Order: sequence, then C-alpha cells, then structure tokens
Amino acid sequence: MNSQSSTQNAEPHDIAIQAAQLFDKPEIKRVLNSDVAINALLARLKQSLLTCEEFTKFIRKKYLFEEEHVEELSKQYKHFFVTTSGTNSSLKVKIHDILEFDGKLAQVKQSYVTALQKMCDEMSALLLTMTKMRKTVKENSRRLEKEVSDAIHTAEKAQARYDSLCQDWDKLRMTDPTKTKLTLRGSKTTKEQEEELLRKIDTADLEYKQRVDHSDSLRNTFITKERPKIVLELKDLIMEIDTAMSIQLQKYTIWTENLILNSGITVAPFESTKSMKSVALSVTNEIDLYNYLNKYNSTGKTTSLVNKNLIPVAYKKHPSMIKNSSNATSKISPSYVVNPAKNSIPKRIISTHNESPFSSSANSAATTAAAGQSAIANNSSFKVNPTSSNIPTSGSDYSSSNTVYSSDPNYKQRMQSAKETIPLPQPNAASKTLDPGNFAAARIPSLSTTVSTSTPDSDRPLSHVQTNSIMPPGTQNNFKTFGVPLEKLVEYEQDMVPAIVRQCIYVIDKYGLDLEGVYRKSANVLDISKLKEEIDKDPSNVSMILPPKNYGDSDIYLVGSLLKAFFAALPESLLPEEIGQEVKACLSIDDEATRKNYMHGLIYKLPDAQYWTLRALLFHLKRVAEHEPQNRMNLKSLNIIWGPTLVAPNRDDPNDVNYQIKAMEILFAVADQAFESE
Repeated sequence: MNSQSSTQNAEPHDIAIQAAQLFDKPEIKRVLNSDVAINALLARLKQSLLTCEEFTKFIRKKYLFEEEHVEELSKQYKHFFVTTSGTNSSLKVKIHDILEFDGKLAQVKQSYVTALQKMCDEMSALLLTMTKMRKTVKENSRRLEKEVSDAIHTAEKAQARYDSLCQDWDKLRMTDPTKTKLTLRGSKTTKEQEEELLRKIDTADLEYKQRVDHSDSLRNTFITKERPKIVLELKDLIMEIDTAMSIQLQKYTIWTENLILNSGITVAPFESTKSMKSVALSVTNEIDLYNYLNKYNSTGKTTSLVNKNLIPVAYKKHPSMIKNSSNATSKISPSYVVNPAKNSIPKRIISTHNESPFSSSANSAATTAAAGQSAIANNSSFKVNPTSSNIPTSGSDYSSSNTVYSSDPNYKQRMQSAKETIPLPQPNAASKTLDPGNFAAARIPSLSTTVSTSTPDSDRPLSHVQTNSIMPPGTQNNFKTFGVPLEKLVEYEQDMVPAIVRQCIYVIDKYGLDLEGVYRKSANVLDISKLKEEIDKDPSNVSMILPPKNYGDSDIYLVGSLLKAFFAALPESLLPEEIGQEVKACLSIDDEATRKNYMHGLIYKLPDAQYWTLRALLFHLKRVAEHEPQNRMNLKSLNIIWGPTLVAPNRDDPNDVNYQIKAMEILFAVADQAFESE
C-alpha cells in the first residue's frame, strides 16, 4: 500500500525513472537472457501491432461518421424555417435562430474531424513501419538461430561418426589376431585393419573437434552478441509503438474534451443572453397573435373585416308591385342552403338499387329531376343523416375510388354542396349495407354514387374492348373499366392501382385464400359477362364484387375469374411486348442472382401504373401460394395460370407458352427484391 501511494504521489519524471529500472531487476534479466526472450518479445510486439491496428480502425470509422455528420449538420438546417420579411412570427424566427446553432456546432466539430483524420494517418503509418521492422528483426533472428542450429547438428553428426569408428576399433581388438579379412583389394591382416581404422579415427576426431569448435563459436557469438542486440531492438520497438499509441490516446482524449467544451460554450456561452436556452425563452406567442390580428386594422379598409357573401339581403318590394300589393298572391320563396343563382347541382341524380340509374324513359327522367327539385324546394336545411345513410364504412377498401365524373373545374365544390343539400334516398329493408355480412342474396351497387353526373365530354378513358351490347343512355361515351389502357385508368381514378384490382385482391385475401383451386377453377361465363357489364356501366359497381352474406365457392371463383378477365382485356400486357427481347435475354442468363438483378432492372423501367399494379398482384399471388396446403395452388400452378395473362407472347413464336411461364417464375422470384414489402 505504501509503495502504491508513493508511486501515485511521485512526479512524472520520477515515475519514468522507476519504470526504466524495472528492466534491471534480476527476474526480468533472467528472462531476457534466456532462449525464450526473442520469441516472447516478438509475440508481445505483435500484440502491440494488433492493438494499434484495432484503434486505427476505430478512429477511421469514427472519422468517416463524424465527417458525414458535420456535412449534414452544416447544410440541413438551412432548408428549414427560412424567414421571409413581414410574415414571420417570433416562434418561427427563434426556431430559425436555434437551428443556426447546428451550423456553429458543425464548425466546432470540423476541427475535431480534422484531428481524427490526422490521427488515423499517423497511426496507419506507424503500423506499417512497425510491421516491416518486426518482420526484418524476426527474419534476422531466425537466420542466426538456424546457423547455430545447423552447426550444432553438423557437430552431432561428426560425433556420431567418431563414436562409430571407435566402437569398430574396440571390436577389432577383441577378434583373433591370426584371422584375415577378405576385401575387394585382397586379404588384410588384423594389424593392417587396425592401422587403417586408426587413420580413419584420427580423421574423424579432427573433423569432430573442428565441428564442435565451430558450433561453440557460433553459439557463443549468438548468445553474447547477436541475441542481446535483437532483444534490445525488440524491446525498443515495443516501447516505441506503445509510447506512440499512448500519445495518440492522449490526443484523442484532448480533442474529445475540446469538442465537448467548445460545444458547451457554443450552446451556453458566458454571456447568457446569447445561449440557446435564452433564445428559446424569448418566444412571445401572445404578441405574435396580437400583431397578426392587428394587421387587419392597420390596412385602413373596413371592408377587409366584412365577408360580402354574408351581407343579408334587405326585403324591398318592387315599385311596380307597390300599387297592387293588396291583390298580390305571390308566395315568398324558401331560402336555400345552396343559392340556385350562384350554384348548380348535378344534372342527374343516381337512384338507389331499387331504381334504374339509366332509365331511357323521358317520363322517368323527368320524374327523377322533379323529385330532386322538390326535395330542394321543400326543405330549409338539407343535411345528410349519417345514421340513415347506407354508404358502406367497412368491408371494402375502395370508397375513395368511387369517383364522380365531371369535366366541370368547380365540380368538387359543387358536389360537396349537393351532398349537403340533397337527401339520400332511403333503402328498403332488404339491403341495409354493402358489408358482406349484411348482404341478402344479390350484389347491390354502392350508394357512394347516389349523386353523380354524366356529361358528353366525360374524361373517362375510352375502352378498347369491342362490344355489341346496347348500353343504357348516358354510359356509352367513355364510361368503361375493362379494355382501358392501364395508365389512363389509373390517371382517371387518381390512384396507383385500379379499383377493380384492389377490390378483387381484397375479396380473395379475405374469403378465398383457403379455397381449393382458386384462380384455377373458372366461374360461369354468363356471370362474368354480367358483372363486367355492370362495372362498365358504372365504375362504382366494383362494390358488387363483394360476396353476399351466404356466399358460396362459386362467388369467390367469380371474383378470381373477373380479375383474370380484367388483365386479359388490357390492350397491352402488364409485361409489354416492347421489352420482349430484354425478357428473352433475361431468361437466357444462367446465374440466378444475375438473372434476378436483370429482371429487377426491367421492372424498375415499367411505367408507374404497371409497376404498382404488378407489385400488388405479385404479393397477393404469393399470399395465395403460402396457403398451398389448403388451396392446392403452388407457385408452379400460378405461373401456368398467370404467365400467359400477364406476359406478352414471344414475338418469334406466339405459341411458346413456356416463355411466358418462365418469365412469371422470375417475377415471383424477384418480387421481394424489386418491391417494397407490403
């Protein structure tokens, strides 16, 4: 405890001297003078290099992050709350002033980013230099150790040869002196053999002694001279890189402290009136509202405080009628919520499902018009009661798509006035709502089209489906859904996906995902034709796609067949013929990832209408495939059914259905990659 406290209280110079003396302790010298010293120091230097490398990576990543943050911080605030003269409240001005602190903080952080970049460069250079030096020292030490090891190994071989000859001499001395040895050069007596063996022993002894002397010399040189030099060099490298890393760490802490302190001074300077908090406290909401309202008094015109449309009309009898006032029998006309002199209501009022909205009888039309005028004339206020209306509020996602068709630019305002002033007809008890749970036995048109108009110049896109059926009056001119180019239909409905597609997908998702053979089994042709005709009469009749309360499988098959019929009737396939060559090139790619990326590019180039419609349909069909155990419809079946419907035929071989099926397979495979998930 005393040594620790004394170390803590010592001066930095004394601490450095004490640290240097640590290497002079006997236990450390014993390790540094041993054979393990070089390997131990090489391993320790490698640890320092790894530490330097990891810290360098961190500084580089933080530098890139902080640099990006500074760039965004210095420019993003300029795009918000741009002040304009004369219309600025103190709240808006102060928000702008507070956001300007972001620019000041960005300037403070810029020096921090520059320091991080410099640190990163310095440590990268340090790491590279130290790695090269360690490699050089390691190779030199390994070379010297190998020389000593090879010399010792050679001496061991000389010793073994010398020992072997000596053993042969001992054996020869124990043999019979009278015996002779037969060799290729003739027979040798024992004495001759002894003399020859002694000569060999002398030669081996001389070589043995020379090898031993050489190995001892190399070893002594390595231990006394080379190894201490290598150990000292490695120790210096370790201390150098660790010291450099300590300095870089101190730099990092200093720059971080400076950043925090300067940021604090920027946000809350010594002059408290310029701090961010004081700026926020200086907002005067009451004065802002007072100044805003007082502007209407400062204009000097009293007319700016009066709405001309709300000036009441004074009753004043016409001079020509004053004399005959006693005989006048005229009645005071009722007041209107909608002024007939300045406003107009739609020319045709679509009745409920109990009456035909397209009656060809002049009497019926006159009766309907008269009923509308009477309803206006006999009511002083015409507000629609939400509780008595049977406009559906659930069960369909397409109430926003039941658009009223008119070429009048002021049509929306007029329609709003008409909806507020014209009472909706009361439905009968058999059809209270369009919700599937409350249907009787028949599909009923949506009452969201109770007020509708049809003009000869309607902007409904023309249908490309030729039909000989006679449509009711007022619907033959530009009023169809089937056979219309997808771009025009989407543009008309002001939505990304046609209403009929969304309605069919909704029904199948809710009622048909577990239905066996959905999309494979077809409905009755007459039922399909009848439903198409109803929708072509009035697009709001897509609500008739909803199944009745006691629906059966045939009702769901009808919806699936209707959806296929819609895409089959398009003038141009969803995957058009213009990109047929590119689709064929995509199919010829062997690599799956490349093939999917190529198809992703083709989908990206599709127009918005095709793109969003294809997205909605593909994700819907994938949901169908997920219910394969129940509906027995896997992706292969869906490819066979939908491929010829959505993909244009092969221009070179129109009968090549496999081309369309394979293209559909790639569309399914790339759906999650090409589109945002639902």
